Amino acid sequence: MIPRKRYGTKNTDQGVYLGLSKTQVLSPATAGSSSSSDIAPPPPPVALVPPPPDTMSCRDRTQEFLSACKFLQSRQNGIQTNKPALRAVRQRSEFSLMAKRIGKDLSNTFAKLEKLTILAKRKSLFDDKAVEIEELTYIIKQDINSLNKQIAQLQDFVRAKGSQSGRHLQTHSNTIVVSLQSKLASMSNDFKSVLEVRTENLKQQRSRREQFSRAPVSALPLAPNHLGKSGHPGEEVPRFWGQSPVPPGTWPST
Repeated sequence: MIPRKRYGTKNTDQGVYLGLSKTQVLSPATAGSSSSSDIAPPPPPVALVPPPPDTMSCRDRTQEFLSACKFLQSRQNGIQTNKPALRAVRQRSEFSLMAKRIGKDLSNTFAKLEKLTILAKRKSLFDDKAVEIEELTYIIKQDINSLNKQIAQLQDFVRAKGSQSGRHLQTHSNTIVVSLQSKLASMSNDFKSVLEVRTENLKQQRSRREQFSRAPVSALPLAPNHLGKSGHPGEEVPRFWGQSPVPPGTWPST
């Protein structure tokens, strides 16, 4: 048997180990078992030790989650029990939107009426915008009819939902409807007055045109006749430029 060389500086002589033998002597049973199986036995299981509580990256929030679920559940139950109140709020918002839209249309129509009033009060023949006045008149008529229908629909809505809403809310809604009706009536009266002014101005303009087109012809003065009124000599003494009148009987003889 060739001796194995050991490399080192202690107990060595030219690479040969001179110390005590450190080779383990195996028993026959152990040698047989090691020769029969080349697979090493699995290592023993290592017990997992949990880290200390201070080093954990998350914390248990189960109780917070359960409390949030209970809060949401109670909130949903409260919403279900307050359905009549929610219905009343929804009706109120719908009424407010309708009334707001009518008020905006009233303001726009008032602005058109003011412009029509300025144009209709002009009395000049050369600055009469008849086409624009007719267009504004037609538009304002259509707006007034539309506003009448919208206010009627709003009043029907208040009557239909009056039993479901409270008395105070119904009184407030009726007050708003009456206010809108009053504004529309006032605007209609103003529109009627403007049309009357326009009609009167048209009559005056027509009479002025007739006066200008039928101007009276004045009688032109006639030049004096040298022969007199009847054309016979002697009845009127002719007067020549720069001469005194010639007495009768002194006419030159021919």
